[in-house]
Order: sequence, then C-alpha cells, then structure tokens
Amino acid sequence: MADQVPGDRLSHSAPSPFTRLRRRYLRIALLSLVTGVFFAVLWAALALLLPAPRLRRTARNAIFRVWARICQRVIGARVRVEGTPPRAPFLLVCNHLGYVDIPVLAACTDAWFVAKMEMRSWPLVGMLCRSVGTIFIDRQLGRDVLRANRLIENVLADGYGVVIFPEGTSTQGFEVRRFRTSLLDHPTRSGMPVHAAALTYRTESGEPPAHLSVCWWGDAPLFAHAQRLFELRRFDVVVRFGPVAVRGSDRKELAARLHSEVERLFEPVVAPDHRAFETGF
Repeated sequence: MADQVPGDRLSHSAPSPFTRLRRRYLRIALLSLVTGVFFAVLWAALALLLPAPRLRRTARNAIFRVWARICQRVIGARVRVEGTPPRAPFLLVCNHLGYVDIPVLAACTDAWFVAKMEMRSWPLVGMLCRSVGTIFIDRQLGRDVLRANRLIENVLADGYGVVIFPEGTSTQGFEVRRFRTSLLDHPTRSGMPVHAAALTYRTESGEPPAHLSVCWWGDAPLFAHAQRLFELRRFDVVVRFGPVAVRGSDRKELAARLHSEVERLFEPVVAPDHRAFETGF
C-alpha cells in the first residue's frame, strides 16, 4: 500500500504504462531544458560579476533557488515548509533520504552542500554540483576530513550557508541514523550555533511507496531510480526546521543533541515493520 498523509489524500487509480512512460520522458526533457538554461544564466552572471564577490553570491543564490523551485514543479513535488529556514551564513544538519533532498533544501536556503567525492565525476550531476558550489569529501580517506572542515569554515566566512547530512548516507526513512561527528569541528571550536531540519516524503494512493520511489538508498542504480521517480504523478514533501539552533563545545555532545532535535522533527517515511531490505532494482 502506498504511503498516506492523514487528512488530505485523494485516492487515484494506477496510471497506465503508457501514461507513466510519457510522464517520465516529458520530465526528462523538461529537466534537461531547465538545467541547460540554468547553466547558461549562472555562468554568464558569475562571469559578469567577477569583480563583485557579494553580488556574485547574491546572483548564485537567486539562480540556484529558482532552478530548484522549477525542478520541484517539473518532478511533481508538492513542498510544505514548516518553521523558519536559517539565514546565511549558517550550518544546517538534516536527515538524508536521497538526491531529491538537494533541490528541496536549495529552494528554501542559500547553501552549499557537503557531498561524497564520487558525485564529482557523475555525468551532468557532477557539473551541476561544481557549478553551484559543493564541498566534496572522500569518507574513505580519513585525512580528507581536515580539508573538508577547512572548506566549510571558508564557505561560512564567505557568507554562505552549509548543509551537512551527518548520517553519512541516504536512507529509506524509517529512522534517523546515528550522526557522524567529523564535520562538526568548526562549530565546536567557534561556538557557532547549528540549525536542524528534517525531511519526509509521501506518495499518493495507487503509487509506489515513497521509501522505494522517492528515497534513494542501498544499491539502487541512480538512473533507474530516477526513471521510477519521474513516473510518479506527484508526491508530497515536508521539510521542518527546528526553532532553536544548538550549540556544543564537544563534537560528540553536539552530534547527540542535533540527532535528538532531528529525531524530534522527523516523521518516518515508512514504518519500521514495513521497511524494505532490497531496493527492488
């Protein structure tokens, strides 16, 4: 049975295979067009504003936010934001459910994202990440944490926000995994408060459940998963921002407090007894 949001869900009959295919390829075409225009506008703006760093930051944030909001509409995401997003510069931690998290958070915050090093070389996605500003980290290389922490500090000093997914991996959303502490060096040394947010997804009745069609986890191939996502009629997103930022002088203490706050905000995508052990691809 598909996931439901209590109170305002309508039941829809399952679409035909032809309808799903048409929806998938239309969205791929639209996303390609939107992203191509985005690259052209972004690169032109950044080149023209090269002598003005503050204006470059404003232009980058505005263009990235517009792109993210258009992408949400194209893929059928209906987003509800609860709470107040932090204003840059900020450090934000959030649970991680997959690549859809990026446009969702980019649409309501002016932030760089911390991402795994492998994404840097992904076709198109890697170029997109590099263009908008992404801090890549090789989690298999211990000393790379020092470089990533220096970059986080520099990006914050430049006036941007930074989003960290401290679970270290994306999940299907039945729990918030234990937070890693390695990227919380700057806030513990500087006393900077850290904000918390939580994401959840829901699909409509008659559609595949969100933990299999929206959340990207395990060994699911990216392209095959994206095709399944693009076939959804629409899906709901809730992003909740915590009301109070958290401080801590010790990384373990700070990670534990942030984990408790994200858990408090988090609404599971799937109940533990309905979770999947394979992605189905």
